[in-house]
Amino acid sequence: MTAFAGIAGEIEAVIGPVATAKLLAARGGTTIWVPSRAKGSMLAALIGEATARQMIAAFGQGTLTLPLSETRGRAARRQRALALLRNGASLTEVALNCDVHIRTVSRWKLGLKADTGSLGPLFDHVFDP
Repeated sequence: MTAFAGIAGEIEAVIGPVATAKLLAARGGTTIWVPSRAKGSMLAALIGEATARQMIAAFGQGTLTLPLSETRGRAARRQRALALLRNGASLTEVALNCDVHIRTVSRWKLGLKADTGSLGPLFDHVFDP
C-alpha cells in the first residue's frame, strides 16, 4: 500500500515514499521533464542521480505532471498549523509561522477538536467545562 494516490503512488512505487515526498514538496502542482539521462538534470538535482535513473527507467523520457499533494499550498500550511497547535503554539505563533490569518488558525483548531474530540493534553483543559 502506498502513502500517495494516483501518479504520486506510481512514483512512490518506483522511488519510495521519502524521495516522492521530496519531489512533490519541490515541484508538486507542476509538470516536470523526465530526461533521457539523469546526470546533470534538474530531476537528479531534486532527488539524486540514482533515484532519477529509477524514474527514467520506469517512466521514460517526457513530461510528467505532478499532483499538488499535501506537501505544498494550503494543505501543507494546514498540516503544519495543526502540528504546531498540538505542540502548544499560540494562535498568533501559528498564523505567523504558517502564513495564514489568525481566524483561519482558530477555525482549524476548532475543527481539530471536533475531529478528534481532543487537541491533546496541552489543550483539553481549555475546552473542558
